[in-house]
Amino acid sequence: MHKTLKKILALILLITSVTGLCACFEEPDMTGKSTAVVTEPSGTSFKRASFDTGLYPYFAALSEKEKDIYSLLFVELYKGSQKFDCTVEANADELSKAIDAVLNDHPDLFWLDNKYSYTYDPDDGSIKEITFDFYDFANTPEKLHKAKVDMEEKADSVLQEARRKTSLVERELFIHDYICQNTAYDETAPYNQSAYSCLILNKSVCAGYARAFQYLLSRAGFVCYYVAGKTEGLNGQVIGGSDGSGSHSWNMVLIDGSYYNVDCLWDDTASDTYGSAIYPFFNLTDEAFIYHARIGMSVGLPKCNDTKYKYSNFFGQTVEAESIVFVDAA
Repeated sequence: MHKTLKKILALILLITSVTGLCACFEEPDMTGKSTAVVTEPSGTSFKRASFDTGLYPYFAALSEKEKDIYSLLFVELYKGSQKFDCTVEANADELSKAIDAVLNDHPDLFWLDNKYSYTYDPDDGSIKEITFDFYDFANTPEKLHKAKVDMEEKADSVLQEARRKTSLVERELFIHDYICQNTAYDETAPYNQSAYSCLILNKSVCAGYARAFQYLLSRAGFVCYYVAGKTEGLNGQVIGGSDGSGSHSWNMVLIDGSYYNVDCLWDDTASDTYGSAIYPFFNLTDEAFIYHARIGMSVGLPKCNDTKYKYSNFFGQTVEAESIVFVDAA
């Protein structure tokens, strides 16, 4: 029996700003220090922090120069710097790619407003100073500290329950269900590109769901990736996105050596439509993830080919993805 899942309108917004004479363009912990050193023309040295490429796949996909920028960005942003010198020689394209990678790898930087600007040397285009906007709940050191504490306390309370589950996939499902049961889809939700909107305000869009899932699973010791993509029907037609783009995001999780696709938002919306919890988009292969297509840097993420931990194979019968029918929202 076919049911209907209303169109999901989910946009990933990357907004940029202009300040002064700068040019602006659109767009969890470090494991130690490496010996990589980039010598700048001024004679100063930059030491890149080391990031596990298995945990941070977007870092792994960058060039060596872009990895240096990524490291600089993460270190400065994590300690709460909103404006800082670019001590790595970089151009606008390299900066943009590094910023995208940092945002995709690090849901723990949940206070970033996805807006940045920079000044540059007009002679060679090299970036001189970078400025980021922080959300208003974290735009002072005191607010940022409180927001970090609030998020950590929320994560600790969820994970305390999750760790009581016997297997990794049961812990994954508990976190998935927590997000679905405690978050309402709301395009107008503030901070909706951040895990904060989902875990603290309990309302978000696809990016907030995906970053909250990534944030919690990462703190629980899982390898979990944020995936940027688009949604398509079986014949290539766009599903969702009020601008016709079909922009969407979801997750990949690694369990027992295999990767699986997970879409918390679509499971949540499907469950609301059916009137009970169902799991058509939980731990699917790429082949079974029939409405989703990766884009950009996400194309290079590992393939998902295993079916062992698909919901219906491990937990029992549920509505399958191929049984879902999409129609335009009224």
